[in-house]
Amino acid sequence: MKKIISFVFIGILCCTPITFFNIEHSVSAQSVSNYDVAVKQGEKVKAINSLLNSAIKDEDMDMIDTYYDHLATGIKTLEQNIGKVPGATNRTKLTKTYVVPAKVTIERVIYEVSQYRLLYQIAELVGNEEVSKAESNMTKLERLKKKAITIKQAGGYEELPISINSNLRVFEALLQGNILDLRVYPYEEAIDSGKIETMNQLYDHVTKQLKLTQQRIGQVSGAKNRAEMNEYYVTPAKMTIERTIYEISQYRLLNVISNDLIKNDIESAKQRFETLNRLKDRAAKIKEAGGYDSLPVEIEQFLRNKENTLLNQIESQK
Repeated sequence: MKKIISFVFIGILCCTPITFFNIEHSVSAQSVSNYDVAVKQGEKVKAINSLLNSAIKDEDMDMIDTYYDHLATGIKTLEQNIGKVPGATNRTKLTKTYVVPAKVTIERVIYEVSQYRLLYQIAELVGNEEVSKAESNMTKLERLKKKAITIKQAGGYEELPISINSNLRVFEALLQGNILDLRVYPYEEAIDSGKIETMNQLYDHVTKQLKLTQQRIGQVSGAKNRAEMNEYYVTPAKMTIERTIYEISQYRLLNVISNDLIKNDIESAKQRFETLNRLKDRAAKIKEAGGYDSLPVEIEQFLRNKENTLLNQIESQK
């Protein structure tokens, strides 16, 4: 509008007759130009959308990831172009023809693309042995998966090929197995060093990741695939846990007894010693039956020294 007013003002100064027809013709030409620009961009978006849908059909997650960004950027530019087109009818027509189909495709794959990218971020963290950050992002991934189910059910989007989700779950399970390994390694080092205090600090991390590994492997398609992954990741970790579970239990129970004595609760302490004796008996039987490798003598010595110290405390208070 500012350009037209300026043009008319100049025409008056130059004594050049400016008719209403000339002004109207100028606006109409600009309108056609904006419409053509929007159509041209719309055709580009349509072509990219076709490529993305072909990648979906081909079950090619790499290409889905690539075309996703191209399509999202194309839609943004297209919507800006459409906003410059005069006439609500024209804008509605362009939106319905080009924007809506592209957005449906975007919404159909957005959560899979998000999971795919997050999994690669987790892979980088695992490679750098940044295990806490990797675990945190795995939790984020779980939220993404749940949200995807809710949104897709509500939106009624066409299902993606089964293999896309299956491959994501394999990728996820492999990364989870590596996270478990990163937790097991320092735990085994603590075992070999006879450092039960360190073992106690690491134990819950190992058992949590072991449980998550079993859950995520359970989401993998194919009994053979699950069996191989369990054999590679879960079985060794389980053996490590079972090898030490009774020592950790004794260690923690002894700490509880110590707290009882601090509170001068002698009766509770005595009752817990009965539980401790059952734990010791159970540990001996399980280890004999299971054929587990013996633990360093320092671990048993630490536990028995702590036990004797606490028993002496009880005797001294009689």
